[in-house]
Amino acid sequence: MSDIDANTIGQVFQDIINEFSSMNPAKLDILENKVLDSIYKLGGLLMEWKISDWNDELKNDTCPKCNTKLENRKRQRQIATMVSDVNFTRYMSHCPKCKKTEYPLDETLGLSPRQRMSSQVEELSALCGASWSYEQSESVLKKILHRYCVSHNTIHELTNTVGEEVSKETDGSKIKELESDKIAQGNYFENTQLSAKPQVRIYADMDGVMINSRDNAKRMEGKVAMVWSERELVNADAYAITDKRLMGSFTDSEALDWEIVLELYRRSGGNPDGIECLVRGDGAPWIRGFREEHMPKGRYILDYYHLCKKVRERLSSVYEDKERRNTSIRTIMNYLDSGEVNSALAYIRDIGKKVRNKLKLQALDRLFGYIERNREGIWYKEAKEKGISIGSGTADKAGDILICRRMKLRGMRWSRRGANSVLNIRILLANSEWDQFWVNHKAA
Repeated sequence: MSDIDANTIGQVFQDIINEFSSMNPAKLDILENKVLDSIYKLGGLLMEWKISDWNDELKNDTCPKCNTKLENRKRQRQIATMVSDVNFTRYMSHCPKCKKTEYPLDETLGLSPRQRMSSQVEELSALCGASWSYEQSESVLKKILHRYCVSHNTIHELTNTVGEEVSKETDGSKIKELESDKIAQGNYFENTQLSAKPQVRIYADMDGVMINSRDNAKRMEGKVAMVWSERELVNADAYAITDKRLMGSFTDSEALDWEIVLELYRRSGGNPDGIECLVRGDGAPWIRGFREEHMPKGRYILDYYHLCKKVRERLSSVYEDKERRNTSIRTIMNYLDSGEVNSALAYIRDIGKKVRNKLKLQALDRLFGYIERNREGIWYKEAKEKGISIGSGTADKAGDILICRRMKLRGMRWSRRGANSVLNIRILLANSEWDQFWVNHKAA
């Protein structure tokens, strides 16, 4: 039997009451800390008392399968919980005939063999790891739990493990696994829950974010996407998207593609070819490739901001004279704004005929190639007439929220596994899908 019983806990509680009764007026912080210390002290005793009580209650003397006398030995264990680090002794029951060893208390408590912390501490650790550096997360947890109980190395590995589990549960990964069985893949789409209010115009905004790689000297790209349909005016010249859903990956572009496709399928009421699907991006080949492969009846829009930036950058390398440079920029942009892509390209060629400097010619060739490759996405006049947004700043913002704020801080270098795990968790949080994932994850 445990040395802790109801009388012991009652006496501790009475001691706490007496201590507070004699407490002199003090600052709120002092009172708050004293209350928390009392809660943790009393809570730790309550947990150890009930765990010890349950251990005795769950002890079996004979094997329930063969009725052989069990060999019961006591084994120590410690679990970090939100209340305290709980130390307890439980029975290890071994049946010499069945050759089976069990820990009845562990099974009742839902503890796996290598588990060292409660589900709530695991969840908090993973969320901290996805939000701050692992060293900062260690300090945050220490502050929240009022004690040191989880190292930054443990937070790091736990975040990676949980993030990998998130990846396995995404629709995109599941659809990709069915690639060899087109019927099963089609059934997955057929069985998905469709939007009760199908949209007639859906945007799929995409962007790539580069971060430093731990694996080599090169940087690696994380791809992000935001699918949305509705927005509302919040002031004179700014809108807020009201139904966005974020996606992304550092490791599996194909799974990301399927994730986007399924979201478009849901929002269109199961008829993506019957709606206006607009794929927007900065001109990266993989974004145009997505539209061509998965949404051939949709339309691509080259983000207007990136086009303006590209024209300005390239012509800045050609002209030293500011006035001549600005004149050329205005001329090219006027052509492109009107949908006269060929005229813009011809104008760039004419500039090239007057230039002899090799570097300046290269800048013009690169601008020419950028516009030529993205000509299908340059139809701004028509888009504006239809009330279609021509800027994909939403994708830039998604990249900032999902990747930059956590993974582009000074001195950080990432493995693909680590970056993808953090990204997966941050996506669930941004989509308000974390709670449901964690419930399903712990129930599995």
